[in-house]
Amino acid sequence: MRPLTDNPISDFGDDAFRFEPYVDVLHGAVEQAMPLPLTVGVFGSWGTGKSSFLRLWQRRLEDRKVRTIWFNPWKYDRKVEVWAALLHTILAEMEGEEGLKEKALRLAKAATWLSVRTGLGTAASAATGGMIKSGDVDSLLTTLSQGDAEQYRQINRFENDFRDAVREFVGADGRLVVFVDDLDRCTPDSAMTVLESLKLFLGESQCVFVLALDLDVLAAVATNKFGDAFKDAPAEVVSGLAYLDKIVQLPFFLPDVGFDTLREAFTPYVHQPIDDDAFWELLRRGLGANPRRLKRFVNVFNMAMEVSIAQAGGASLDRAFHLQLAVLQMIRSRHRAFFHVLAAEPRSWDTLAGYFRQVQDDPAERPRLLSGLPSELHLFGADRALERLLTQRGSLRVPPPTPQTVRAMITTLRATAGPDGLGSADD
Repeated sequence: MRPLTDNPISDFGDDAFRFEPYVDVLHGAVEQAMPLPLTVGVFGSWGTGKSSFLRLWQRRLEDRKVRTIWFNPWKYDRKVEVWAALLHTILAEMEGEEGLKEKALRLAKAATWLSVRTGLGTAASAATGGMIKSGDVDSLLTTLSQGDAEQYRQINRFENDFRDAVREFVGADGRLVVFVDDLDRCTPDSAMTVLESLKLFLGESQCVFVLALDLDVLAAVATNKFGDAFKDAPAEVVSGLAYLDKIVQLPFFLPDVGFDTLREAFTPYVHQPIDDDAFWELLRRGLGANPRRLKRFVNVFNMAMEVSIAQAGGASLDRAFHLQLAVLQMIRSRHRAFFHVLAAEPRSWDTLAGYFRQVQDDPAERPRLLSGLPSELHLFGADRALERLLTQRGSLRVPPPTPQTVRAMITTLRATAGPDGLGSADD
């Protein structure tokens, strides 16, 4: 059993999601952008491959000798000011450049003073990548409070000095591309400080800032920031689009990865492996084309199959069992209330599937048929997603398992995926 990991890819040879053409289009547009700075937004929902897309683009830039820096803000969230951590990550990279060490250190001191003034205190040292030691923060504060004119000059001219340092770092015609990944994993306040700091401190530099996040998260961030100001605003403002216009000059929406592409990429990893139309149609109907969700499903399914085979004394299990287990796993993750009913009354699978088939044969009979269902199943009689899952026809049909098989599979899933209360609808 070979589990699928959630690590982003960084080599075009591993580009199973076929992002390369889109990377090239975005790269070509950014390559021509002048004047700088430029902020690019790469938008996509949870689990759609934003990190992989950014890593591939970073590889393309490095192949062309363009300077890049990668920043993960969630590592600093709640510990330090995230904007300061971003800034010090850039400065720490410059510090290793011949002739830039002193300038980078002066800028780091100025940035640390700004951090102190915003209430960060001695925690500022954690964001400096070792450039400013913990014991130096208090002494720096004392020095500045005593009127160190040179340091005050650095603070007041920070934006211009940072611009000059970046120019020296990348050359007169170069650019520094800073990738900010997983911004939507931060708290709303931290995400907002990163977005606003790009204009506040780095406004004239030869930088391209690439932000990867979910547009819905951006809307939540903006709503959290402005609160009641959005109460009577038009829908497009509440959606975050108006705020997006203020921060991001070049928005790019990550293309959907087609389900057929995902099937091709993941089939070698599925137990045996399974390349059965019925199995993949179940996954398409139940999970859609979300790479992360499919990876998690495949990993749990593989583990459950291994346990089931061990419980059967090593005997191979038939196609029907594979499909039944896949359906039950999907019920557990996407239809939890029905899963709990099945745990108490395993015959409910056959009962509800029979009801759905009758409704499909004669939709006008739905009210009468619904009244004939056991009371605990009334809630699910109008669930169209559950209906699609339980009523495949022809070669795609999954026969309902026996009550004994349902009980055994539930025990197996609880052993491999954890107690029923763990996780979410996306596990």
